[in-house]
Amino acid sequence: MASIRRRHSLHNQLYDVLREKIKSDMAPGDALPSERQLSERYGLSRTTVRIALADLEAAGLVVRRHGKGTFVSDAAQGATDLALCYSFTDEMRAMGKVPQTRIVSFGVVDATKEVSSALGVRLGTPVYDVFRLRSADGDPMLLGHSYLPVATFPNLTREEVATRSMYEIIEGGYGQRIASAAEEVRAGTAVASDARALGIAEGAAVLEIARVSTNTQGEKIEYTSSVARGDKFKYRMVHHRA
Repeated sequence: MASIRRRHSLHNQLYDVLREKIKSDMAPGDALPSERQLSERYGLSRTTVRIALADLEAAGLVVRRHGKGTFVSDAAQGATDLALCYSFTDEMRAMGKVPQTRIVSFGVVDATKEVSSALGVRLGTPVYDVFRLRSADGDPMLLGHSYLPVATFPNLTREEVATRSMYEIIEGGYGQRIASAAEEVRAGTAVASDARALGIAEGAAVLEIARVSTNTQGEKIEYTSSVARGDKFKYRMVHHRA
């Protein structure tokens, strides 16, 4: 990529370019080009390059060694996955399925006790409520509300959430860097309204998923409460022993 397009902040664009390169083409211990080389390659100031590298370091993707340069960290792959968090769209595509999203409703609401507690904001704080039905190959699979503080994501539109994944919006559109996503999953049964949307019987087995995403500044920026079909959706976790 010979240049950076002038749409979002330049250091965020460079961060995205380098993160993708680390993920797809580099291994732990590989050296990144120097600040000067990156500046010349992408036509950016040294200050812009320095900020992007600092963001990569904060995300755990690289380590910077004084006098030696910047290197891909041992935990780069894990940090990349963590920054992306769970993506329904990516997961379905990896399974060879065609993902679809239908926006059931979109608007600004006052944070309820549940939402304010999850996001760490005052009761009644304005938040976006993005209610989506996620399908794969035409089969409804996941129904959920995502809540985002209006102050953190000003001017978010229905069109954006209909055409882009939530993490593309959060990290690409608003320059937020996700440091962690805490999820709770429990077994449940479908209530009538959820059953109709998901095409299952009332009382059928579902997975109830609650997720809170936190940025690199320690701010909670997304709370999602979802219901997933138990017969179509499996939740997989991999544990690594040190």
